[in-house]
Amino acid sequence: MKTEYITLKEASLNNNCPECYSTDGMILSFKQQRLSSKLLVKTKSNIIECINCSKCENQIFPGQWTTDIERVYNYHKKTIPHKSGSLHFTGLFYFLVFLFLIIASGVYLYLVKPELIGL
Repeated sequence: MKTEYITLKEASLNNNCPECYSTDGMILSFKQQRLSSKLLVKTKSNIIECINCSKCENQIFPGQWTTDIERVYNYHKKTIPHKSGSLHFTGLFYFLVFLFLIIASGVYLYLVKPELIGL
């Protein structure tokens, strides 16, 4: 299974970084996980949020947040478009189901109703 993340929203923050005290370079991002294989694509409903500082290249964890960062985080969390989890099947899945139904109906006709196929 291949894992990728869909970015729902990214916002740059003007707050001071708790590590390097820079006022520019902090990025708040909200992402949703998508798992894909040859037969299905599944999007999980949980949202992953993180704050990264591009100046010091550190991830800012919730224990390091100041009250200003927490207020901005809560505001942006309310504005993200919430997408529910979903499950989509690929064309290969539908082709395999169709092929199975054709083979199963052929076996049924051959074993149970041989007079329909001319035997």
